[in-house]
Amino acid sequence: MKRLGTILMAIMLIAALAAMPLGAAAALADGSEDSSNDNADASENNSVEPGEQLTGVVGVQDAEIDGEVSDRTFGIKIANAQSDAAKADIVGDRLAEIEERLDEHEAELEELEEARENGEISEGEYRSEIAKVTAENANTERAAEQAGETAGELPEDVLEERGINVEAIQELQEQASELGGPETAELAQSIAGENVGNGVAGDFEPGAPDETPGDDTTDASDDDADDEDRGAGNNSDDRGQ
Repeated sequence: MKRLGTILMAIMLIAALAAMPLGAAAALADGSEDSSNDNADASENNSVEPGEQLTGVVGVQDAEIDGEVSDRTFGIKIANAQSDAAKADIVGDRLAEIEERLDEHEAELEELEEARENGEISEGEYRSEIAKVTAENANTERAAEQAGETAGELPEDVLEERGINVEAIQELQEQASELGGPETAELAQSIAGENVGNGVAGDFEPGAPDETPGDDTTDASDDDADDEDRGAGNNSDDRGQ
């Protein structure tokens, strides 16, 4: 009986399609095509294997940690420099490092694109590597910003002696910001989330230490000690009375 019912429904559907106006049939066909395209897009988004995504996330985290260490190391060097000339030398070394990084990022992106087009890597592997390069490039952008702020605080004659131009540093920062474009950023976010490239921690002053739980503990201990001293003083007054 169930099979008979299925056959009758199929016959009714065929008859309905035959009687349908040509325009409506075409619209239905277009709808099916759109649905197929949507399914293709969804398939592309789901083409990243769990292992590939994990590799991308770990790569992003490692890159962000490396960037944090690099930024803090630069900040400590500047804080410990004894003269403007010494600070300018540190900035000059940092700029050479930033320029080298940018060249590496650009070359990596081109190699990844070529490898994907040639079928040497899968879509998931491509996105995973793109996420890592995006995080590394964000580190470079922050490094350029940090170097530019430091250079802006130094005398112009000291910078000129070393061939350091603040505007050129800003151009490096813009170059890092534009590298890859929004499509690259979107691919990276598909692997590691919307915060990819934002770094490990928030804004901080170069070389300035962060607050630690120990600081609060010390303050609490000092408060307890003050309370004990006040209590001891009150007891002494009571005995005197």
